[in-house]
Amino acid sequence: MDGQDAIRKLLVHARQSSALHLTTIQEALPLTRSLLKEELKAYVLAKYLLTEAELPPVLTFDQLTELSLAKSMQVSPALVKEFDTAQSCDGATSAMVKKVLLFRSLERNLKLQLPATRSARLKSLDDLSDMVWDTMQKDADWCGRLSAEG
Repeated sequence: MDGQDAIRKLLVHARQSSALHLTTIQEALPLTRSLLKEELKAYVLAKYLLTEAELPPVLTFDQLTELSLAKSMQVSPALVKEFDTAQSCDGATSAMVKKVLLFRSLERNLKLQLPATRSARLKSLDDLSDMVWDTMQKDADWCGRLSAEG
């Protein structure tokens, strides 16, 4: 198998895996906060082409994004951060763009409008799941499908 076939298989697997985790969220009745947290983490890791084994014990959302970029570009995370600080002319780093694309994907697939100011301040995957849960609680289509236990 050549390099392109390996990359193609990795991307197909990531797409299938992320879709499976979204389907689990969408079909859970009721959806519990803990299931949402677990499935969102797995969704993000699939979208970011990462595995649980690749994660250090303590990781911020920004570091997770940089780790994903580093893996995709096959360079060290420190190198990604160094080059990403030389921002584009519009001021957006590659890590910022990657996170925005992730949030847009969640919004589109879960039919939610995530608060932009809150999403800009996310520090962890737990923060992401809290934001999505809070947004679901305010959404008429999701509210009745959420577990009362929170």
